[in-house]
Amino acid sequence: MAAHSQYERSMEAAWNFADNLAVAQLWWISRDMTMLAEDTVRAGDFPKSEAPAQSGLIFFDGDVQMVRFPVTDDATGRKVGDAHVSALFWQCDGNGDIELMGFTDHPCALKECDAKSFSLPVIRFANGIFNEHVGGFRWFGDLLRAVWALSAEPHICEAKPAKPDMAHPLPPRFDPEIRKVKMLVLRENLHRPGGSADDDERVRREYSHRFIVRGFWRDQAYGPNHSLRRRQWIPPFVKGPADKPLICKETVRIWKR
Repeated sequence: MAAHSQYERSMEAAWNFADNLAVAQLWWISRDMTMLAEDTVRAGDFPKSEAPAQSGLIFFDGDVQMVRFPVTDDATGRKVGDAHVSALFWQCDGNGDIELMGFTDHPCALKECDAKSFSLPVIRFANGIFNEHVGGFRWFGDLLRAVWALSAEPHICEAKPAKPDMAHPLPPRFDPEIRKVKMLVLRENLHRPGGSADDDERVRREYSHRFIVRGFWRDQAYGPNHSLRRRQWIPPFVKGPADKPLICKETVRIWKR
């Protein structure tokens, strides 16, 4: 009887997961936006936005790079590579908490699960493996909240519906489903520091790459004669010309005595 009840609970959880996945919001995050969100988590202090929907599935172009999980060969026990999180599924419970599931597109994992025969681009991480990272679910929860916070900044992020890829056309019946995907793309800086807006002979410094200027909090003046103050988050942004690569470097802090 106990085994039968456990089986029923497992099946109920599986059906609930499938139902929530079927109605989840679909997001696609560009590579640069993913890097900006990861750096925002690394900086640590940003507004923690509420989930925009009861459930959602986010795909990260280029995978999440700051976190990786070792992949070992079952026969030899040797490490054969690293798996990255390529997608996250969130689901809000009744207590205001968020449940997370991580997915990977590592070729070894896809092969072991025979994902190709089911046309699956990603497979789910086991909860034990997913939680081995320092910080575990909390870090990925912060990553989600960073994405939500940045998506609310129109000067930083451009949110637009997905469009069918003409290079890989699909039957027309899939077009409405594709357009349900919400794409978050970093707004490019179209100004080139090497040029001049006034067409004079002054030449500004030319950047060799793009880089992230981190967000911060400040006491924003408002009210009559700017006499009042409120804590305002200034979101991060990317500096440098659009045709240069985005490079995230480690922040070095020097303390002088």
